[in-house]
Amino acid sequence: MKKLLAIFLLFPYALYAEAPKQFPNVTGDVLMQMQADRVISTNKEGVSPNNGFIYIEPNISLNFNRNWSTKTQWRLQPNNVLTTRDSTNTERYRTLFQSDRSLLNVRQEALLVEELKINFENEDMRFFAGKFDPTFGTAWRKSKRIGVFASQFNEDYNLREKLGAGITALLEGSQITFNTFMNDTTGLSNSAINKRGSANGSSKVSGNGGAMSSYSLSMEGKNLFGIENWFYNFGYRSLSVGKIEGRSREIGRVIGSEYLYKISRDTSIIPLMEIVQIGNFGGETSRNARYATLAIIGKYSAWTASASVVSRDINQPQRSDSSDRQIQFSIGYKFTDNFTVDISRANVREDGKSGGLIGTTLSYLYKF
Repeated sequence: MKKLLAIFLLFPYALYAEAPKQFPNVTGDVLMQMQADRVISTNKEGVSPNNGFIYIEPNISLNFNRNWSTKTQWRLQPNNVLTTRDSTNTERYRTLFQSDRSLLNVRQEALLVEELKINFENEDMRFFAGKFDPTFGTAWRKSKRIGVFASQFNEDYNLREKLGAGITALLEGSQITFNTFMNDTTGLSNSAINKRGSANGSSKVSGNGGAMSSYSLSMEGKNLFGIENWFYNFGYRSLSVGKIEGRSREIGRVIGSEYLYKISRDTSIIPLMEIVQIGNFGGETSRNARYATLAIIGKYSAWTASASVVSRDINQPQRSDSSDRQIQFSIGYKFTDNFTVDISRANVREDGKSGGLIGTTLSYLYKF
């Protein structure tokens, strides 16, 4: 009798827990970051010592039913510090030793449409079309928490703001994605609040070779060769520039790996590496780039400490070669699951100049 009474009392709660979600609905998250960094030494003249900016990344999904949704990603960031659209280094995400560094210059903050796509997903596959970031590499992701500055080197090879479509096979423990795309040169490539201007469709950069003439293929997963907590990613990309003298199709390859070694319930060590090689970088014939990231991350309870080396070597026959390095030591603390702080000290060689930086990032992730 007592068992029947317990079942009767718990039945409404079980029914509520298994009730289907109401559609349409809105889900997502908002990443909010405040970063400040200071150049403590450099042999480059005219560099402003202090820099600070706000970065906000909302990811919002309007779900029509269990399978169909519209997904968006926005970025509120400063036009001058991030994604400067350097005409010489078109891929450059950030130059650390800039002359226009400043503390929280709100006049430079701009709102970008990073992704705007229609998405279909079931247990076996995912299909999407619109404006999106094709998959290639993972070391640029902020969720890696490899210090303050590492992702700002590796964002160079992150494929961003493309128009096209992709399909992902969702396998057990891994996923394979094929993307076909072209650069976004529409009005969506501009920015709101402070205008950065639309991307130039007639420029000779890789990805401007015509509709859907560029593509990438990637595989990402865990438990490689059956070894638990061994994560990996492989990728290939081919970006068209059309038939233009002195320009060639960009070809890139990436391999990445990290292993979560658990010492105890609260303590773990994560060795990480990612190597990227890109030929005809930016569409410029024989301009070849190599990015390498090596890091070791230690975690104890809410604390994180890491040491990393990031290199960027670009051989370019038509101008001076570039050999950049970043050696970084970091410590971080997670106050809650959504609120973290990271502090880094880095020695950097960039564009033939060297210097030391110290920086901190406060991050808060709000989910809804």
